[in-house]
Amino acid sequence: MRKIKGFYYILEEHAKHLEEESLHECKLRGSLKVKNNKLNCIIGDIVEFDENEKVITAIYDRKNFLHRPLLSNIDYIGILFAIKSPNFDFTNFQKMLLRANEQDISVILIISKIDLVSQEELSNFLKNLNNIFKDNHFPIFPISIKENIGLKDFENYIHGKSITISGPSGSGKSSLINNLLGEEILETNEVSNKTSRGRHTTTESRFFKIDESTFIIDTPGFSTIEFPKLKNKKDLEKIFPDFLKFSHDCKFRDCIHVNEPNCAIKENVENGNISKVRYDFYLYSLNNIFNN
Repeated sequence: MRKIKGFYYILEEHAKHLEEESLHECKLRGSLKVKNNKLNCIIGDIVEFDENEKVITAIYDRKNFLHRPLLSNIDYIGILFAIKSPNFDFTNFQKMLLRANEQDISVILIISKIDLVSQEELSNFLKNLNNIFKDNHFPIFPISIKENIGLKDFENYIHGKSITISGPSGSGKSSLINNLLGEEILETNEVSNKTSRGRHTTTESRFFKIDESTFIIDTPGFSTIEFPKLKNKKDLEKIFPDFLKFSHDCKFRDCIHVNEPNCAIKENVENGNISKVRYDFYLYSLNNIFNN
């Protein structure tokens, strides 16, 4: 559940509550260590441990893991952005979407602070979002902590799952998690009027148990996020779901959808089947990943 300076804090399978006294502090058995390998044992791992020796004795296979933050066995990545204060950042959202698609983990988009806009503004924003992300089938949850809007629907959706919440500083991650836990566990801060950014209130990834089968992980906030590292330009289209059903119609098998003739992606951008916003971000990603 937590890892601090070589100590691993483990919650037993049938523990009803996640409290300090119910966690077992262990070290990692030497035979499981690979020198300087951060992947030896990470938050979210299912492990066996010896309670007497206080050592982890086995690590089970992971169904998946995130590189940044380093987490395993995640059902959903909850990408949280405020609609306002700070304004929704389409570029960083799409970068996060790329990283989630690269690791084949389902995404939930949580749009916070909807009490700061009118119903008409929210409706237009959601319509624009759906027009841009035509074939990205992620659920969207508009929420307001202040007005208690959308929170129960979100909680019901994630029941029985393990979800990490990630988003820029000031988007309301800590407030959302406090609400789900029913108590003020995490520190919250207001957004700076000067920079329109929040201050980083979370400095490490922390695992919380909402109920018997639902887990939520708080992660450090960010102001920017890196592009995924890809080896081949052709690999980029694989993490654009809105491209995949058209890309096999390109004339050339190695088409990267920039200057090639008879490119099905460019044709579908022109006829509106693919959003120009998404295509422009694809070109932006291609340039940043392979030319920098």
